[in-house]
Amino acid sequence: MPPEVQPDPLLRQLAAREIYIERQIRGPYAQIRAIDALTGLEVAVTTPSNAAQFDQNRLALRKLGQCLIAQGHMVLDDRDPREADASNKAADLSKNTSTSLPKGGFYT
Repeated sequence: MPPEVQPDPLLRQLAAREIYIERQIRGPYAQIRAIDALTGLEVAVTTPSNAAQFDQNRLALRKLGQCLIAQGHMVLDDRDPREADASNKAADLSKNTSTSLPKGGFYT
């Protein structure tokens, strides 16, 4: 069975932003530009023109994300939302359990 694929936290945060992607093919090379609409920050990557479009876009988006973090426009929150929800539920459960137990601490 293949290992579970972990989502990239940087790409997950970038999905909430408005980003324009521009592609120019020049012979054997493709130049991909990613532009953040909020800040106007633009990055460019050059890849082989026969590379998968998904990989070209991901490379440009990751570079944009790193530049946004470096310039202080974005903070990387690498916690998995499923783990955060589980810890919040556990904290809520412990609060509810401690207040709902009878005075002696156990049910008879």
